[in-house]
Formats: sequence, C-alpha cells, structure tokens
Amino acid sequence: MNAGLARWLYLGAQQLRGEPVMAVLRELEKSQSWPLERLLALQWERQRALARHAFETVSFYRERWTALGLSPGDLNSPADWARIPPLEKRDVQEHAAALFSTRAPRGGVKATTSGSSGTPIAILRGHLSWTHAHANVFRGWHWHGLDIGDPYAYFWGLALDLSGRRQAGLRDGFFNRRRFSAFETEPARARAFYDDLRRRPARFGFGYPSAVMQFTELARAQDLDGRALGWRAVVTTAEMLRPHQRERLSETYGCPVVDSYGCAEAGVAGFECEAGGMHVPVESVVVDLEPAGEGLYEILLTDLHNRIQPLIRYRIGDLVRPAPGPCPCGRALPLLGALQGRAGEAITLPDGRVISGLLPYYIFRHHAKSGKVREYQFVEFPGGRLELRVTAGAGWSDAVAGEIRDEVSRGLGWQVEVRVVPRFERRGRGKHRDWVKAADLGE
Repeated sequence: MNAGLARWLYLGAQQLRGEPVMAVLRELEKSQSWPLERLLALQWERQRALARHAFETVSFYRERWTALGLSPGDLNSPADWARIPPLEKRDVQEHAAALFSTRAPRGGVKATTSGSSGTPIAILRGHLSWTHAHANVFRGWHWHGLDIGDPYAYFWGLALDLSGRRQAGLRDGFFNRRRFSAFETEPARARAFYDDLRRRPARFGFGYPSAVMQFTELARAQDLDGRALGWRAVVTTAEMLRPHQRERLSETYGCPVVDSYGCAEAGVAGFECEAGGMHVPVESVVVDLEPAGEGLYEILLTDLHNRIQPLIRYRIGDLVRPAPGPCPCGRALPLLGALQGRAGEAITLPDGRVISGLLPYYIFRHHAKSGKVREYQFVEFPGGRLELRVTAGAGWSDAVAGEIRDEVSRGLGWQVEVRVVPRFERRGRGKHRDWVKAADLGE
C-alpha cells in the first residue's frame, strides 16, 4: 500500500475510534524540546490528577490507601509518591472488578499480556491511554526517519486458528506491514519472505529480537544480502535485546538497531533515540525505580492516562541498571537505562543452587554471536536433567557441540546435554524464553 494512503487510513480510523493520535503526537513533539523541570512539572500535575481520580472513583485504591492513612492530599511533592504501595500482578488478577473506576470514560480497548512472565493479565485501557501509547511509538519512529504508514516487515507470532489468522491478515494490511511468523521458520519461508521484500521494499524491520534473528540467520545461511533490503532501521520490542543480537542485526542490515520498552498494560515506557539513549515519555507514564540489590532496580509503571482501570506504581517485573544523563541527543526526556532481565528470573539448579537468569546467556553468548548457533534454549526436566537445545547455524559441527557442552556444564556446575532441533516450541504470541521447564512445553 502507498505510505501516504496507509497513513491517512490509519489516522482517520483512529480519530473515528476516539483516539486523536496526530494531535497528541504534535503535543509530544513540542514537549520533547522542553527543559527537564518543565517536563517533570507536567508529569507531577498528571500524577496528582490520576491519584485524585483513583481515590475518588476506584474502591481498590481508596480502601488500600485509607488503611495506610494515605490520601491524595498527602501528595505534596514527587517524594511523597513513593508512599503509594506498589500494585502487584496478583492484585490485578484477584481484584480486577475493584480496579474499575465508577467514573470511567466511555469506550476503551482491552490489553492482554502473553503470560510470558507466568502471570497473564488483562486490563481495559481508555482511548486516551492508547492514543499516548501509539503517539509515543511514532515519536520514536520520527527520531529515526520513520513515519506512520511506512511499509515494514513484521516479526511476530501468528494465531494458529483460521479466524485468528484472518484477523491478523486484516490488521497487517491496515498497518501496511508484512508478517514473518515466529512459529513458521523454515528456510523456504525465509527465502520467500526475503524475495517478497525485494519486490516490494519495506522501510524497516520491527518485532521480537528473537524472531528477527530467526529470519536473519535463515537468510544468511542462504547467502541472502540483508543490506539489499534497504532498511533504515530495525526496531525491536517485547523481549530483552541481547548485545550479540544488536551487533548481528546491525552488521547484517547495515542500519541502526533501535530498542523500545513497555508493556501491554501501560504502553510505551522507553524508546531509543538516534544517540542510543532509552528515553522515558514522562508526558505519558511514570517510571519508578525500587532498589533490588547489586546496583539493580525493579521498574514500577504508572499509566497517566488510563481512567478506566488505572495502574499506579504497577510492578511490571523487569530489572534495570539506571543510566547517567543527559543524553547526547539533547532531549531532556529522562533515560531509563539498560534492562537487565526480569525480577524473579533467578534459576534454581537441580542441586538447589540459585543463579541469575542471565548467567546461561553470558556463558553462551560468544557461541550465539559467532552465528554457529541461531537460537538456544535450556530445558529442565524432572530428576535434574538439563538439555541445551540449539538450532544450528553456519559452522556447526560435532566438535562445536562438544565444546559448548563442556563449557556450559563447567559454567553452570551441572552436566548439560546438547541437542540440535529444527525449531523451538513457542506459545502465546511467540515470545522466546531462554530457560523453561519441560512441563511448560508439554513434555
């Protein structure tokens, strides 16, 4: 579809739905040039307004805050905000009805999580919340010369039932994107997708880092030139972008790799600029950092514009190492810092030792970086058996398998078996997990 036509159709449809994306985008592109003090003053004004709305119209907050002797009148400065207790995922699951506002605006669209954290969540978000989420994505795109309506390659999951696939096809057409399914990763499909992108060029690639990497390694194995696609950027989201993935993608496509961060429940909470800083859209969200030890902080998110089911200091479960500022790009929007994985992602080995959920990656990363392995996953079986499953890349051999087995076994302090598989079992929306229980895969 022509980019201008796609842009006109999208903006018109959103306006009819009650989501004035273009108007909010214009506001965001003005406010990004404000000094930090003015940005934080606007954020604080919206925080206090949300707290008043929640206390007056949402029974869950009113009862919990009253029990603690807390009311919106006690929020006299941003420092007082930390007195509000975090909202846990189990609170959302167990008290969903009590989180609805009695003065909720009409309409709204439900946001559901994939459950990759082990806790699936559904939240009804108002149209203004969705408007800010979309506008923040497009502001981030503009930083990299991308625009609404630009055709793009989409690396995501795909429903398995016919009705779901039909709906996905309609959405893909509406957003002017072509999808490479994270569930269907055979060499022939990658070749066909690549050939289609050569015939009908896309402006950029977008999706899960693991799914973009799947396509990338399949294409490279067939000597397909990624730079010939002419992408202006690769934009990743929804999974943690590993350093080796960023390097591999940048090398393959000859363009910047841009990471973005957020969640279905609260929208965009960080977007990388052209200088590499992950900026927080403070006009739309609050990112609170709660100390988690070892220089890491757990992220608490507040959506400033959801008046239907407000999420205030919502514990998303992600860990971050704060970034120094300011950003070389010159924007005063605060920086989020480098994501370090998920809280509670610690792995308990069969002998009872607890290790960081990132340790297997750090042991294994140079093998992934070399391209000898396209993707990997640790599977833990009852009785203590650990299996490292890999999809083989160029240069794979029995010798490489033995080297990896010995190195990973030494690093973990536990015997690991290596098994080559053609693909990985993906659930939900197709996100990839480095470490899973066999039972999670139905084994």
